[in-house]
Amino acid sequence: MKYSKIIEEMRTVRDYKEEPVSSALIEEVIETGKSAAGIADGRNVSILFIDHGKEVFEQLSGKAGYFGKMIEAPHYIVITSKIFPNYLENSGYIMELMRLKARELGLGTCWLSIADEITLKEILAIEGEEKITAFAAIGHSYKGIFKNDLSKQSSRMGLEEIGFLNRWGSPCTLEDLEARGLANVFYHTRLAPSWGNRQPWQFIIDKDRILLTIQKEEREDLRLDAGIVMLYFEKAAHDDGLSGSWSLDVPEDMKETYGVPDDHHLIGYYSI
Repeated sequence: MKYSKIIEEMRTVRDYKEEPVSSALIEEVIETGKSAAGIADGRNVSILFIDHGKEVFEQLSGKAGYFGKMIEAPHYIVITSKIFPNYLENSGYIMELMRLKARELGLGTCWLSIADEITLKEILAIEGEEKITAFAAIGHSYKGIFKNDLSKQSSRMGLEEIGFLNRWGSPCTLEDLEARGLANVFYHTRLAPSWGNRQPWQFIIDKDRILLTIQKEEREDLRLDAGIVMLYFEKAAHDDGLSGSWSLDVPEDMKETYGVPDDHHLIGYYSI
């Protein structure tokens, strides 16, 4: 899969055909998630496929949805996870990877927020102490003549707004990114979706590492966004021939070294 191309085409789909998706396509999507290394231990994650979408839709009104509105789809995908360091980032990475695969296969998807996890676990018959961390609708996109096109890609921050050079607060220009061979990578990274399109991340570009920070929020699940943007950066970098990987084992003094403010988490760094 050429990820950069799929990233450019990626859309949120909110209108679906009633017809179910073939089991072969669903298996490809789910297997992509199950075989993913993620950014943490994949053995701590379970992926559930919900095939009775109409029934679930009727039960979940007010308990999950897209900005509070439940999206009707023939199917849904759920990730449950044990709690461990960076478990939310890991779930965001894996779910978005499945969404990219679905797009490649011609399917539509939509992230859904979870307002009432306890009730959602009861409705989906999920037992155990694992948390529901990610929830998405999946199906064939419906583009009827009486439907408004709600799937246009949201606006994104400019390349020179996405990060700093060497230290927090130091401007990073397009010329700086081009000189380091990162302009194309960050062009695709900035297309990563986020809750409310808030794009809560900032990068710090150093010599051989790229640090990721994200705003601290009362909503802990916003850290899913960090996992999503890590995926986009990693796949765009690999497409550009920049091998490397994310490290979440951040030294205690790294945040101070790079001047990261107290209102931001330092999630990790990518070595190139």
